[in-house]
Amino acid sequence: GGGGAVHAFGPLKRKFRSALWALQVTPDTPLTTVEEQAKFYYHKIKNERRTGPYRLAAFSASSIIGFALTRTFERNGDKVVQLALIDHFPTTFLAPALGVDVTKTPLQHTSARKEFIDASFDNLVAMTRRDGGGNVPRRHRLADGLSSARRGLPTAPFIQSHKDVLHRFLNQVFDFMLVICRIPEVPALSETAQREQGRKIIDALEDWLKSVTAPVSIYLGSYGMVGSVPVEHYKDWYDLGIHRCFPTAKVTHLHAGHYDILDNDALIKSLQDGFIISASRL
Repeated sequence: GGGGAVHAFGPLKRKFRSALWALQVTPDTPLTTVEEQAKFYYHKIKNERRTGPYRLAAFSASSIIGFALTRTFERNGDKVVQLALIDHFPTTFLAPALGVDVTKTPLQHTSARKEFIDASFDNLVAMTRRDGGGNVPRRHRLADGLSSARRGLPTAPFIQSHKDVLHRFLNQVFDFMLVICRIPEVPALSETAQREQGRKIIDALEDWLKSVTAPVSIYLGSYGMVGSVPVEHYKDWYDLGIHRCFPTAKVTHLHAGHYDILDNDALIKSLQDGFIISASRL
């Protein structure tokens, strides 16, 4: 996820029957740019497994790392046979209420970075509270801790560290979007022009995402990320924007939250479908 840790993946470790590797941020991970981080992971993977094909999955805001990593594999002649996204899709970084609404706020505006980071943290806190149907005390404590850390108040060291890593990662993502989204030099002079300019910025991010050839799928929790989509924008963002990039992408809706989706048996089974040798074939 965007926080760089693997603690949430315990259910996958317990239940997976196919090969499972987890990537996490360590002191030697370059947190400079999205592409440098992806290249670092690429070389680590190649050191452990020289040849593919490769299967990749990305949870939460690390979906953009998943795409950058897939692009790195494919540009080096490797085959990626699965890119699964769990409760996130990168275009939500530019969506109303989910990130910075570029149809209203230009990315080059002085307030855009703060709007993006604030919206990202607000959504994470809200999703954390909703997890487990909103009845998990430890999730509420984590949400309260993140809120406190955002306000500069004392909190548990691991929560402060989580907040700091996530804040750095979100700045990486914002810098990356400034590079790939072809920001116009001349700002829009009207609301209509800004909407058109904002749509072109989203188009540029979508073009970057569509450059991968691996099969893409997404798993969405009913009270996870989609639970943060405002009603008035649901028609455009009910699938977090994946079908605008990949019209035939498999979308699986699960009764789950942002974190407890990782313990969902349907998710765990679907991630492995076609990749486990059945007993009848042994």
